[in-house]
Amino acid sequence: MRSMKSSKKDLLAREIRARCRGELRVDEPLSGHTTFGMGGPADLFFLPANLDDLGRAVPLVRDSGLPVLPLGGGTNMLVREAGFRGLVLCLTSGLTRTRVEADLGQAQAGASLQVFSRRCQRAGRTGMEFGCGIPGTVGGAIRGNAGAWGGETVERLIWLQGIDLRSGEMLRLGQDEVSFGYRHTDLPAGLVVVDAAFHLAEENPEVVKRRMDEMLARRKASQPLWKRNAGCVFKNPPGRSAGLLIDQAGCKRLSAGAVEVSDLHANFMTNTGGGTAEEALALIEQVRERVRRTHGVELETEVRIVGTHGVENP
Repeated sequence: MRSMKSSKKDLLAREIRARCRGELRVDEPLSGHTTFGMGGPADLFFLPANLDDLGRAVPLVRDSGLPVLPLGGGTNMLVREAGFRGLVLCLTSGLTRTRVEADLGQAQAGASLQVFSRRCQRAGRTGMEFGCGIPGTVGGAIRGNAGAWGGETVERLIWLQGIDLRSGEMLRLGQDEVSFGYRHTDLPAGLVVVDAAFHLAEENPEVVKRRMDEMLARRKASQPLWKRNAGCVFKNPPGRSAGLLIDQAGCKRLSAGAVEVSDLHANFMTNTGGGTAEEALALIEQVRERVRRTHGVELETEVRIVGTHGVENP
């Protein structure tokens, strides 16, 4: 006898294919959609064609009762090998428009933060150059308040627009209506960011370009960008560097299976080939224990760990 969950999955798949224009995939491996290159399959994987298409899909997903996992570039995510028992909503195909007008930059959630920052630079606008080396999407950058070189995403935010997965309604929030901090933005439950606008200022595009080029050169020299990784694994404790604490605890080159602590930047773990989520999780715990024992500091993961029904450490 087929399970109730399987019936819901099959029904939702039929409904989406009948009513939506976007692409729906079944049992899609998530290893191909994360920069860490590991993780099991999602029951359903939907790429809406545009914002209207997403709006048509939301009531169908809501009525199915299945868990939903919004996904951007998969840059800060570790998916367990069991995969995700629900629908992954990927915005990197149909929600990627950007525009720059005077001192306002606008980008849909699936747009690359790197591409958006370059568009701002070419338009002679400053404010988003910190994003030139962050390999995620605008939506993901907002949710995690991504930052680098003294800049943070939500600091530049004017407003964001999102769709409520529970009601299907669109909601617009100004920056003063959003609580945010280091690598975290407190968004309403069930809200998926779809669009946002940011403060920019006029600047010579060549000056902005030189600034961005310097940021990228420093990033390439200090991070293992040529290897599969999920970015910084741990958040920096207040006033301290997680990478330095990990290095001082003797963790560089520590490994679990095919997952290894980078010898270039200790807060990065790399998949040297065929690594599994279980190996990565084991290594995370080894590093956390060594830092706890050496420094008396409890490291908090920055990488989002996704289990069968959603994010385990939101």
